[in-house]
Amino acid sequence: MRPTLQDMASILNLSKSTVSRALAGDPRVAEATRNRVVALAERIGYRPNPIAQGLATRRTNIIGLAVPCAPRSLSDPFYLEFLGAAGDTAMRYGYSLLLSAADGDGADGYHPHMELAHSARVDGMILTEPKIQDERVGILRKMGLPFVFLGMAEDPDVSWVSGENTGGAAEAVAHLIDLGHRKIACVTGPADQTASETRFKGYREALAEAGIPLDLNIVASGDFTQIGGYQAMKSILRHDGDISAVFASNDVMAFGVMRALREAGLVIPDDVSVLGFDGIPLTQYVNPPLATVRQPISELGSAIVEVLVGQMNGKSLCPIHKVLNVEYQPAGSVAPPRCR
Repeated sequence: MRPTLQDMASILNLSKSTVSRALAGDPRVAEATRNRVVALAERIGYRPNPIAQGLATRRTNIIGLAVPCAPRSLSDPFYLEFLGAAGDTAMRYGYSLLLSAADGDGADGYHPHMELAHSARVDGMILTEPKIQDERVGILRKMGLPFVFLGMAEDPDVSWVSGENTGGAAEAVAHLIDLGHRKIACVTGPADQTASETRFKGYREALAEAGIPLDLNIVASGDFTQIGGYQAMKSILRHDGDISAVFASNDVMAFGVMRALREAGLVIPDDVSVLGFDGIPLTQYVNPPLATVRQPISELGSAIVEVLVGQMNGKSLCPIHKVLNVEYQPAGSVAPPRCR
């Protein structure tokens, strides 16, 4: 038989209403009590009835999650891992995820992801790929709908959860410099996205710290896809083929970079070292394995749901900016440069 709220209340010697509030993240419930309730729910496999919850609270118990269209979403291993963790955490709090995958850049005031918010089918929104100037912020504020970004937002009054983009990129590029590399190319993401800007900032900081001048001839923008990385690398090679290393702003673009280098007759890492960012599992199954900056992707998925649930239940009154540590992960795609 499926466990009920009353079963949990009896086991914990709490009232049924207290158990219900604890599962909903109500700030009136003590943290220790909420932890006991959540732990028991996980142990006995309790799952709330979403229809009953919605009727009682006038909520949908649904979180909207806006992701870019393929190939930036379901075909990107980063999003697969992130979505799995976010979905598991949402379920633990009694919510379901409703995915919105759409193209569109807000032209003429139209934002495809915002259709989900306008429909009143969600209690809050998780937004991905924040832009330096992001019109979605104003739209959601006017609606009064709680929302959190995956990635740093420029607006200080907006909550977000992110990996340490700038510091992680700087540390990884500094590792290339320590090996003796001086001509390090960079394949960035879209110029209007904060993840691109912050990782490129880390690249610039590492060069400046080592006294290496920034050479924009060996910097090109991609779109966080494999074909984007491939095309950006081809562009760099047309301008200057005398590079010894490449930093790509995500692993998927790094795969495209590797293909472009091979087509140019270059051997990785003998001729050119390649470094990515994200730490998706596929990095260990390419040849050679890709050195990268590993983000705690599952932890990002869990943390962002927890921040949003806190907002939806009035627990978080101030914006939360949560930065998770990243880690350089060495692999066979990086080696000291050849003597030239």
